[in-house]
Amino acid sequence: MIPSIFARQPLALRKTAIVLIVALVLMWVDSKNLEWFKPIRSTTHAAMQPIYELSLLPSYAKHWSSGSLQSKEALRRENMQLKTQLIHAQAKLQQQDYILAQNARLQGILSTTRPEQFDLNLAQVIGTDTNLLRQIVVLNKGQQDGVQVGQTVIDEVGILGQIINVYPNTSRLLLITDEQQSVAVTVKRTGQRAIVTGEGIPTSLRLNYVFKTSDVRVGDELVSSGLGGRIPAGYRVGRIAHIEDTQEDNFRSIEVTPAANFIDNAYVLILQDKLVNKKNAGIKEQ
Repeated sequence: MIPSIFARQPLALRKTAIVLIVALVLMWVDSKNLEWFKPIRSTTHAAMQPIYELSLLPSYAKHWSSGSLQSKEALRRENMQLKTQLIHAQAKLQQQDYILAQNARLQGILSTTRPEQFDLNLAQVIGTDTNLLRQIVVLNKGQQDGVQVGQTVIDEVGILGQIINVYPNTSRLLLITDEQQSVAVTVKRTGQRAIVTGEGIPTSLRLNYVFKTSDVRVGDELVSSGLGGRIPAGYRVGRIAHIEDTQEDNFRSIEVTPAANFIDNAYVLILQDKLVNKKNAGIKEQ
């Protein structure tokens, strides 16, 4: 009776039943003696090894991409930290170099500000002024960071400008390349004083009020003199690039290449007076 019923089943179903019965028999035999099927078991495991490895590929790829992203982020943070340290060090060195030169020329009598007078607050340039005719950029530091109107801003190689507006979390920096901005400077080689003004472009400045008889040369370095008290002395402003004597007056027409980077400078330093910061800190504590 059972064979006749089994014979009437579809062929696929009969094959499946036969395979199951054979599998059950083999399992029962294997449980009685493990050594009989040991070679077959070893061969089967070896054959399945590539499949196991392929199944682990997504997991390996996930771990690799995660580790790669973490490594890139760690390198980015380390690079930012090193860049910050380098900017701070170079900013201090440029004024120390100026002080040493002045000491040698004036026999140790110097009345300029020292690097220890200022805290260097690192800020990021986050935008430009809406008026394209003005040389103004926006920084990501404001009142909450101790930024005040009139504070000088530099990069690692020279003066950039002064803060003209301060808001809670941002501030506006007027660059010395603006036509309405000027800086009192000293010719480092001779000590002669003059005024540098902006020309409205980020690549050029002009040295004014220099007589034709004055000892100035192409390549002379100009540093801030501190006159007027707006900008502290000793920071690089630029270097004389071209001198032309005109017949119209007694002054020379002198072009100056700026020392600071006004084109693609993403990070700047705000000079903040340490004494003022201490007073503000004391007021906040009270």
